[in-house]
Order: sequence, then structure tokens, then C-alpha cells
Amino acid sequence: MSSVFWGNQAVADRMSIFRFLVHKAGAKVAIATDERFIAVSSLLSEHPKSGHAINGNTQRRRLIVPHFPFVMVYALESHSVRILRVIHTSRKIAVNYTQKSSLPIKKPRPKS
Repeated sequence: MSSVFWGNQAVADRMSIFRFLVHKAGAKVAIATDERFIAVSSLLSEHPKSGHAINGNTQRRRLIVPHFPFVMVYALESHSVRILRVIHTSRKIAVNYTQKSSLPIKKPRPKS
């Protein structure tokens, strides 16, 4: 069994999702969604390799949250799992984790 840690960005993602859902759908939906994130993190504790490797990198993985439109991105560490992001599948950044690309690639800004 691996320990599960929530990275700072993943915590910020959860808080943002929670606030949005409270505002749009009510506290009951927000709580149920956050409980699902906790349940998935427990699954990762028992089965850390249950997600798909991102672009062949076996240490960086993604797991689609069942019955919810979210992707959890996490890193396998020596004896733990670190959840890096929780991303709604409609966000453009989610494409970076659901297709065969790796972590988001920053495009160079044009010089002015």
C-alpha cells in the first residue's frame, strides 16, 4: 500500500472545482464530487499503477475519475503517489493528459 499525497496544484484544483460546483450545482454535488476524488486517491493507494502512463513515462500517469468528467494526473514516487492535477476534461489542458502527448508543452511567445 502506497501513501498518497496531494500536490499544491492538485489541492488548488480541488478547491476551485469545489467552489465552482457549490456556486453552480449546490453543496451536495460539490461534496459528492470531492468525495469521489478522495475515493479515487484511496484506489491509487492500493493500486498505484491503475492509471495509464503518460506518453510512455511510467512514473507520470493519468486516471479518469469514473462517472465524472475529470482526469487525475499523478506521479509514482518510491513508496508513494503524488497527485499533481485534477482537471475537467473540457479544459484544453486536459487534452495534454488524455491523448498520447506528455505534460503540457509551453509554446514560445512571439518576441515583440
